[in-house]
Amino acid sequence: MIRILLLLLFISCSKEIDDLGFRVYTIPEGEHSSGNFINHPVNSKIEFNFILDKSAIYETEIAENQHDVNKIYGMSDFGARHQNHSIRLGWRYIKSEIELCWLRHEEGKHSSGTIRTIEIDEIYNAVINITTFYYQVVVNNDTTLVRRRPSGNWGLIRRYYLYPYFGGNEFAPHDITIRIKNL
Repeated sequence: MIRILLLLLFISCSKEIDDLGFRVYTIPEGEHSSGNFINHPVNSKIEFNFILDKSAIYETEIAENQHDVNKIYGMSDFGARHQNHSIRLGWRYIKSEIELCWLRHEEGKHSSGTIRTIEIDEIYNAVINITTFYYQVVVNNDTTLVRRRPSGNWGLIRRYYLYPYFGGNEFAPHDITIRIKNL
């Protein structure tokens, strides 16, 4: 078990770092995930910069899947699996625009909402802060509050980061690159 954990930790540390200090995540064509990583935040707030490039532009095979939210970054909540409780920043490509969205899993059900449109190859600053009754999602100083219904373990809450992921029931139509720099 220890060897497996060390191997996963090594894999999570081996992502490419670009000239600006961003960790480069690639979701390969035909896959959902950019990899498996073990990493736990030290508190209930993460601040990071991110860049989406032209690879964030895509068309799905099934038209209604175009509205699915693809994931950039976030964290689990309440010491539960992220499919039960989590908050993430995500994107989708709708009507020739990249929409930045929040995505919440609560009691195993997900909901989402649009925050704003963004441009490719621009650096955006984001903060996800978990408070008692809200998830605060801040992008370039614009704050969106997403209701958080207290549930689960209120003792020592162990959270984990959630990394880039494409789709729900469709896979990445081509390689997708996302750059993230924790602050």
